[in-house]
Amino acid sequence: MYKPYGEHFPGTIPVALSGNSPQPAQNPSYADEPKTSSGSPTYPLDMIATLTPDRKYLNVAVVNATDQEQKFDLGVTGVHVAGPSTLWQLTGSSLDGANRVGQPAQVAIKEISIDAPQGRISVAPISVNVYRFGIAQ
Repeated sequence: MYKPYGEHFPGTIPVALSGNSPQPAQNPSYADEPKTSSGSPTYPLDMIATLTPDRKYLNVAVVNATDQEQKFDLGVTGVHVAGPSTLWQLTGSSLDGANRVGQPAQVAIKEISIDAPQGRISVAPISVNVYRFGIAQ
């Protein structure tokens, strides 16, 4: 699971990421509900964004731990994403999927070429995804 992060995020520059889908209240009937949710505003997706050190690419990591396809809109301010992009996707047959010695692989990383983002981006169920979008210079 850590391989995509180790390959695509060393030395990157963090980028602010926001959303409009806040984490729902967990225990609304209890008095000890925290005032600030630990979840992100990209619920049910967990996301981070960075620029590569040379500022030529925008990386967006997206984790979908649900058993349903999810979608998000990529709205970028300050730069223009353009050109073909790449998706590295780690996924398996279930949340318990694992690669065990002597057995067929249940989890795999695929490299997928994608077009520049336009509209909503689909995220496969039960997956860890690293998108790399080119930035127009």
